[in-house]
Amino acid sequence: MKKNYPYHELTKVDTFLEMITLKYKEMPNKEAYSYNDNDVKVIKTYKDVYNDVLNLTYYMHKKYKNKHIGIMAENSYRWLILFYSIITSGNIVTIIDKEADKDKLDYLLKSSDTDILFYSSKYVSFIDEVKCTKFDINDIDKFIKEGNKYSYEIEKDPNRDAAIFFTSGTTGPNKAVLLSEYGMVWDVLAASTLYYPYGGVVAFLPFHHAFGLITGAIKPFNYGVPTFINGSLKYIQKDIKENHPQTLFAVPLFMETFYKMINKSIRQKGKEKSFKFAFNLSKFLLKLGIDVRKKLFKEILDEFGGKLEYVICGGAFLDEKYVKWFRVIGIEVLNGYGITECSPVISVNRPFYHEDGSVGVPCKGVDVKIIDGEICIGGPLLMKGYYKNDEETKSVMYDGYFHTGDLGYISKGGFIHITGRKKNLIILSNGENISPELIENALLKDDGVCEVVVYEKDDKIVAEIFPEEDYLQNQEYFDKLIYRYNEGKAKNQQVAYAILRSAEFEKNSSKKILRSKVGGK
Repeated sequence: MKKNYPYHELTKVDTFLEMITLKYKEMPNKEAYSYNDNDVKVIKTYKDVYNDVLNLTYYMHKKYKNKHIGIMAENSYRWLILFYSIITSGNIVTIIDKEADKDKLDYLLKSSDTDILFYSSKYVSFIDEVKCTKFDINDIDKFIKEGNKYSYEIEKDPNRDAAIFFTSGTTGPNKAVLLSEYGMVWDVLAASTLYYPYGGVVAFLPFHHAFGLITGAIKPFNYGVPTFINGSLKYIQKDIKENHPQTLFAVPLFMETFYKMINKSIRQKGKEKSFKFAFNLSKFLLKLGIDVRKKLFKEILDEFGGKLEYVICGGAFLDEKYVKWFRVIGIEVLNGYGITECSPVISVNRPFYHEDGSVGVPCKGVDVKIIDGEICIGGPLLMKGYYKNDEETKSVMYDGYFHTGDLGYISKGGFIHITGRKKNLIILSNGENISPELIENALLKDDGVCEVVVYEKDDKIVAEIFPEEDYLQNQEYFDKLIYRYNEGKAKNQQVAYAILRSAEFEKNSSKKILRSKVGGK
């Protein structure tokens, strides 16, 4: 089916408590979240979530008023209950990367006026040096019990300040993004109108990122499907295999890793020929409308739990070769687009209605405009601003739109295509504007390229490449690759040469390459 179809209809709610209450009334005894505790699976129903959030909300409201309360811990059920309760109690939650070092944590706490911190002792070894009120996140168990003694009428004010997320900081310091509760809940519903799973989810993306939290853990809750919470990436393969998800939410790095992991396993088992035959047969049969992928690739699909059908992928560029490859073996990768300042989801490809190479169609109610080549967004999902940074806010929010800094276009079918970042444009001495991402995306299609960053050096375009393992130190191979790329290109758009590196590019916590650290910058 390549034809667009109606949005899914959902019950409107304005706050997280309304969402939680609705699901509690609809399906009180159905599994909402689960997780492993010392190898024992713990299941929490919608009734459990409702009671835990309500009691912790009562406790937090009794103790704190309009406070900025931080969470710095690994993914967990407690993390989610704390997030919901801080907001519902009228306080503001500050979301902090669990991997932050002492200096970065001090900066994040200070820039967000956060003076209460819930932390995980597994990560924050220097907690005694942190100058604020501190609680181990496990303490909320006793706070929930104590909250059962209290009660008050919870006020509804969804437009107030609710959460502070920090940008990834790929091109500068982390900015504190202030979101309203209404904007986040609105985005949960808007994105859910495009995609609605009917099976379980394994949430493994870090909750300190808006995509990992709002899309990977809160949207499935609103769908009414069970979500298993992965607390550590070292158990990701085991957790996926044992919990049989129908949907995963991932970033491109994971899809590339899964791709390499599958192909490595095929090589180790000496099954290259049989896999190639099955792969080509599947492609041929799909063109005829015949789907035998579950039989042809059962061994591979069983490693993902046997029920995986869709992966919602966002956060960075994903080469469409991965989308097409996974489709052939029976997993549809639906690429999407989001940004923390937009709560975060803007668009996503849909089952049976997608355009390879795009980041999908806008969510219901999201206003997307292309202004001077830049993707601009309007609607209730927009942030309230950068916390205590009016100058930075005004530089991206004006004329009723948030200016994303992403360059792109909208196709005839209504799909958004991203061509690069405005800040990354290479401007040569002749005034020529070159988008490095377009060159990078082309080079990434080559099997020898693992990672690449294109930049200007001495008024020339150069490509710095981290090769795949089998191509390390093979300068001649990459010289030929650059030669092939340049064929037919205008001289001022050609890559002058390739620089090989022996280690991966430095990345931030969301696994995006820090371009500011590349090319001697």
